[in-house]
Amino acid sequence: MKRYLSGIAMGMTLALGAGAGAMAADQPLKIGFAPPVYDTLDYFGQFAVAFQEEMERQGVGIEFTARASTAEANVQQQLDIVDDLITLDMDYIIVGPIDYFGIVPALQAANEAGIPIIVVNHLDVHPEDAGVDVLAYSGYSHAEGGEVTAKWALENVLSEGDKVGLMFAEPGNQISEQRVGTARDLWVEAGIEVAFEHYAYWEQARAFDATERLVLANPDVKAIYAGNSSMAMGVANALKGMGEDGIDVFGFGAVPPELDMIWEGLIRGSIFRDSQSSGRYIAGAIVRHSNGEQIERQYPLDMVMVSSREDVLTKVPEGSLRLMENWPEIESELQGGN
Repeated sequence: MKRYLSGIAMGMTLALGAGAGAMAADQPLKIGFAPPVYDTLDYFGQFAVAFQEEMERQGVGIEFTARASTAEANVQQQLDIVDDLITLDMDYIIVGPIDYFGIVPALQAANEAGIPIIVVNHLDVHPEDAGVDVLAYSGYSHAEGGEVTAKWALENVLSEGDKVGLMFAEPGNQISEQRVGTARDLWVEAGIEVAFEHYAYWEQARAFDATERLVLANPDVKAIYAGNSSMAMGVANALKGMGEDGIDVFGFGAVPPELDMIWEGLIRGSIFRDSQSSGRYIAGAIVRHSNGEQIERQYPLDMVMVSSREDVLTKVPEGSLRLMENWPEIESELQGGN
């Protein structure tokens, strides 16, 4: 069951001009958040929690409104949500785009309304010909994450002649193509055969339902790479139900439930990005901007491959570890087993 809240983002490399006026001391900032989907354990949920905590720490009052699409592939619904937030006269709107270019009309509408807009889960600035003015970006390179995954798998799991399966989102989705397509191209160049490509629309249930059929049709597949945590967990759960433990699963996101599956040996590895840091970055950026100060335009996040219990213990911040079901065991490990 998803619980919808609101979140916000910030930036960190190119300086931007500050807002027209300083924040009124007695007026809370109205913050709108439009993530693709939202629950407290996913990337955007953790972003929102850290954002709100940082605003509170800085003593800034906010009215936080978050609305998410009912399906992560529903671009039109996300456009409608941003339009609603504009109508509600937000002071800032934070968007986690379902589609990097598909969200452009909503960004343009915010520009026309004079509402500063922030893009999260992306670091790249929209090209000039997109005709949008985004206050700040916070994120990382999805293609770089795909490259890290592909190279790690070649060094640790895959050899020339092995077969892999790929789980994309919907056809044409840029994030999915960058994450999974980049890995596919590197693997093909290294002599890895692509046994199948499937579109699961970012959804765990769709990935789960397709896995048994795809594996039965391709019994010699060595690994399956799914482009987000939900699809990876769907694949891993399906393989567990089949009693199949000879296929390595790779995901992207390393949210707490996926970290649990890495801890339990059900998922071989996933890219972790610290969205809580992003939330804190963006909160600070909004506070500074609302006070008439200059801010950076890009706020990058580091990415790391998490592929073992040791990686979970050493590469993932404790704030994320505490959200895992295996936290009691992990806490004991961190304390030296005492």
